[in-house]
Amino acid sequence: MDVRQLKHFVALVETGTAHAAADDQHISQPGLSGSIKRLENQLGVSLFDRRGRGMVLNARGKDFYPHAKRTLEYLRLAQAELKVSDARIRIALGDIRSSDFVGKLTSALSEEYPSLMVEFSESHFESMFSDLEDGTIDIAFGSVPSIGKIPASLISKLMTRSDFGVFCSADHPLAGIDRRITGKDLQAYPWMLNTNAPDITPHYPRMIEGPSLVRNKLKIVAIDSLHMGKELVTNSDCLCHTPQLAMAVELARGKVKQLDAPIKRFSTDIMGLRHRDIRSPLLDRAFALATQCFD
Repeated sequence: MDVRQLKHFVALVETGTAHAAADDQHISQPGLSGSIKRLENQLGVSLFDRRGRGMVLNARGKDFYPHAKRTLEYLRLAQAELKVSDARIRIALGDIRSSDFVGKLTSALSEEYPSLMVEFSESHFESMFSDLEDGTIDIAFGSVPSIGKIPASLISKLMTRSDFGVFCSADHPLAGIDRRITGKDLQAYPWMLNTNAPDITPHYPRMIEGPSLVRNKLKIVAIDSLHMGKELVTNSDCLCHTPQLAMAVELARGKVKQLDAPIKRFSTDIMGLRHRDIRSPLLDRAFALATQCFD
């Protein structure tokens, strides 16, 4: 068997039809069907049940699929380590990260692997777990709450821990107050709500002294990503309750200010994640470089 046969098999499983798989692999439909048939002949088993013009994955095909998928992953990572021109690494990121993280990690990887194509995607911890397990992504860096049990199939490493804070733009009216901010002060301004954040996200702070925020009386501005929210907060009178890590660059550049308010402490762990069964010097190095970026 050859690599193309494995790619054709995986494409057919994942797309569901020979027509879609042929398009995905840039091959004619008869060519793809012939490739699958040669693979079955070499294995000595049928991987699909033929039903009319359709092909339905059978039990042996389901057993073979993870092996084929993993073999292609190993090959792709080996190509990256050998600095082959079309090598790729796929990295998933949570939205809690500094604004320069993607650029720093890309530059560091490109310096050591000049031919490497880096593919980033953004998701939350639930999706990261399943995507790592099925090989859709190679590594992930994201916020994992204490209740989000990490599957035994994954290796995890704590990259950093970040406390939440209340942030506003540098020229916000509250930024110039030289006393401690109260709940009444915070109640007077609109708040960012990230609709794509996990359900457990504390969108608004809990006060530990003085009046608390009355949530049903808050003016809300809804956005669907934290990075869109940072743009909102930086350029309006909107407030947000978010991890300090997410605002680190904007804070250092004087674009936002963290308000001194008596709020209950809430923190989140940023974890690095990868599949336990994948041994790859490239992934080891990517982990090490990412650690430096978080530092």
